[in-house]
This record gives sequence, C-alpha cells and structure tokens, in this order.
Amino acid sequence: MQRTMHTFTRIAAAFLILVAGTAFAKVAHPDIKPAAGIDLYGSILDETGAPVVGVVVSDGYQCVATDAKGVYQMKRNPGARMVYYSTPADYVVNTLAKPGDKGGPAAFYAKLDKRDGQQRHNFDLARLPAPEGEFTLVCIGDPQTKRDEQIVRYKKETIDDLRAFARASSSPCYAILLGDVCGDAMDLHLPMRDATAGAGIPFFAVIGNHDHDASIKNDDHNAGAPFESVFGPLNFSLNRGGVHIIGMDNILYNGSKNYKSGFTDEQVEWLRQNLSFVPKDKIIVLAYHAPLGHGNAQNRENLMKLFEGYAEVHLMAGHSHNHRNTIIKKPISAYEHVTGTACGAWWRSVLNTDGTPNGYGVFTFNGNKVADWFYKANGRGRDYQMRMYRGDASFGGPGGMFSYGKTANDVVVDVWNADRKWKLVAYENGVKAGALKKLPRMVDAYAAGYHAGVLNNQRPGYGHIPPGTNQHLYLHTKKDPDARVEIRATDRFGKTYTLDKYTTDLSDAAPPR
Repeated sequence: MQRTMHTFTRIAAAFLILVAGTAFAKVAHPDIKPAAGIDLYGSILDETGAPVVGVVVSDGYQCVATDAKGVYQMKRNPGARMVYYSTPADYVVNTLAKPGDKGGPAAFYAKLDKRDGQQRHNFDLARLPAPEGEFTLVCIGDPQTKRDEQIVRYKKETIDDLRAFARASSSPCYAILLGDVCGDAMDLHLPMRDATAGAGIPFFAVIGNHDHDASIKNDDHNAGAPFESVFGPLNFSLNRGGVHIIGMDNILYNGSKNYKSGFTDEQVEWLRQNLSFVPKDKIIVLAYHAPLGHGNAQNRENLMKLFEGYAEVHLMAGHSHNHRNTIIKKPISAYEHVTGTACGAWWRSVLNTDGTPNGYGVFTFNGNKVADWFYKANGRGRDYQMRMYRGDASFGGPGGMFSYGKTANDVVVDVWNADRKWKLVAYENGVKAGALKKLPRMVDAYAAGYHAGVLNNQRPGYGHIPPGTNQHLYLHTKKDPDARVEIRATDRFGKTYTLDKYTTDLSDAAPPR
C-alpha cells in the first residue's frame, strides 16, 4: 500500500505541473470570498479569461454549478478525495497529453489535500471551434493485463487498431475503458494508462473488480483509491453533442473473491444531483463494469428510475468476456451493450468465450440520436461481423472436440452484434431462401474447440461448460443440400454484411506470434 501511495503522490504532482504549464497559465482567476461554512471552492474560466457559467462541479458526493462569475462553492464531504467538473458539450475535453500529442487520459479533476480548512481549485476550459453535432464513443472492455507482455499485445492489437480507426473517422472520437483495465496488478495501471494514450484520442475509465486493491479488505472506498489516483474519479460525467455520458463504479468490493455489483445510496444521490442539471432531451449513456441485465444489482431500480423521461438510455458494460445486446424493460426501457473484451479469453487467443473476436464497441451519436453502432474486431475491417459453419462441423484437439450438434444440411451463423432489429437472410445459389432462425444459448463450439480442445484449458469460464455463453447463433437449413449459401445480415441502420465462406478450422483463433 505504501508503494501505491507514493505512486499517487507522483501522479498528482505531475498533473499539477502539466496544468501549470498549459496555455491557461496566464489567465487570472477572480478573487473569491467563500460563503460561511464553505471549504471547497474555485472558478472555471475559458481561454479568454471569461467565466464559464453552469459547469457542474462535484466532490464525488454532491454536485453544484458555477455561477455568473464561473465560481463554484461547496462544503466538502469528509470522504472526498477529488474535486472535478463535467465537461460542457461546447468545450474541449482536457487531457494529460504532452504538448504536440493528441488525446490521452482525460484531465478534469484535482486531488484534494487531506488537511482540514479551505481549499481552492481552479479549472480552465477551451471552447470548441465548432459544436460537435456528431461524435463517436468507443467502449473498450476488460484489457485485464497481468504482465508486461500482455500490455504489448494490448498496444499492438487494440490500441494500434483504434488509432488507425480514429484517424480515419469523420467525427471526433472519445473512449471509455469499461473496467478490469488490469488483472489485480495495481502497478500496471499507470503503464496501461500510457498505453491507451497511444490511440491518440481523449479517454476515460471506470473501475472493475480486478482494478480494486485486493490487499485492502472490507473497505470498498479505499480499495478503489489506487485506480482513482491514475484514472481519475470513480463516478464522473461529461457532455458531448446531445449526449450526457456518465461513468460509475458498480463494484461493491470486499475482496478479490468477495464482491457484488450495484451502487451505494451515496452514489444514487450523487447521480440524482448530477442529472438535475441535465435536460430531458438528452441521450443518457451510463458506463460501468458489471452488467445490470440480470437485475439483482444493489440499488439497480433506484438508479435506473432517475433516467425516466430522457430521450434514450444506453448502458455500457464489460466483465463477461462475451458480447451481447439486451433490452432492459424495468423499471425503464434501456439498451444494455455488453461489450466483447480486448483480452477475450484472458489473452489465450483472439476470441472471447462466445467466439466473438477481441475488439471494441463503436457508437456514433448525431445530436440526441444514435446514428450508428457496431462491433469492431481488432485487425479487421468493419465488414467482419459474422462467421459461418457447417452444421456438422466439429472443432477441437487433445482436450476435446466440440460441435453445434446440427446436420450436414444445416448452416450455423454467429452474428456477434445482432439484435432483434437485424435482418438475417440466407440465399441459396443467389435466390432468397428465408430468414435465419435464432438458436438457444449454447456452448460455442468454435471458442470451446480452441480454448478447451487445443489449449486443453478445462477451467470454467472458457465457453465449454453448459449452458455456455453464446447468445447470437442462428440457423439455416438448406432447401437444396448442394446449394451455395450466402448470408446477408442487415443491421438496424441499414448496413448490409455478406458472407459466403465457411470457417472450417481454428486458424483465426490463435493469438499473433
């Protein structure tokens, strides 16, 4: 723990030096006489020295807004470790990027001193040259690195791919790490932050169960401190276009093998205050680590009720090492996107446990509408959205053989990002033969064939233990046994993907050499 606190101090000092050396250093902040009882205050100005009005500022427990002079004031909560603001939609997201670099970890916070008494923390913002009517949010699930060589893979496979994607994008890009950035290795958080900065876009991060300090038992608040010292506040928000983006810690942590998902009463109150400043015509995006779709997370309903009346609600999660899209109907309607992970099945392949390729989710917003979303496989183009197998094919090795249990006349298709609004149609010899049928959740023979069959990894969690993890398998039974089959998959935005080649071996599953 002493090593962790030293790291915290070094990072805080580096942050202060960076801020002092920016173009804002000559901006003169106003004199402030705090109101009675106030011990945390400051001002927020733009690059011209003008006050930025209505910026939401928080200590992690309460939210206030800057006044006509750009001033905020509050009575600090005893548990607060940071003060931070929610970046307004018309302003640049500040980062810790070095001069000349683009993007990097978002810098929207200041560390609070432990001492009692008044503290002042000022912030500076730069107005965007033009409003971001459209922007793209990238969601990266579970890099979960434990060793330096895994960070090398993360950089080569995920970050290099994301950098190329962002450079080619016609809209500004931002990213959120969806937790489990590291695998119980607190000393890797800083190298992972630096590795992610290589994508060249501003990014944020939420904490996962493996990001908590396992040496701290029965103290969720302090177990999250090392992560917070590197990536910033555990509960935060920002605004881009017509979207209010929120990141929250939804791991109630009592130890590495003793945690559950949910939110504390204090977090629900923080969110209530945060949303009191957000108009109802906005889209809400809430990012966290462990999926909420199963419904037993603490304070789940109390938290989700706060989103009632907003234009749309999209929930971004990781944790599961598989990919699925779920509609949550109660207490409000919300779309939960559980994103396939960067590490897949814990860096043993380039597959998640359900056969989804390692990659990240891409969501483009236009105003307060979702204009597009898709799953981007690392090292592949956007068109790589499915795999097709012969129904009687089997995959595996010394650890076992696995099959989908269908006949030679069947075609099994894995469309990892499909949901009920996708149109999945089979063609035989160029003639439409009918819509694909959804298969029940089952073991994914392709993923299990590699992880359990080839690697002989028989531990639970690698896709071979029923009921399995694949929820996006579809079936076509051929009318003509000898027909050439083509699958055409059209997503909810009208983009059509085609596939006419079977995957017959596991060559695409092995990690790069």
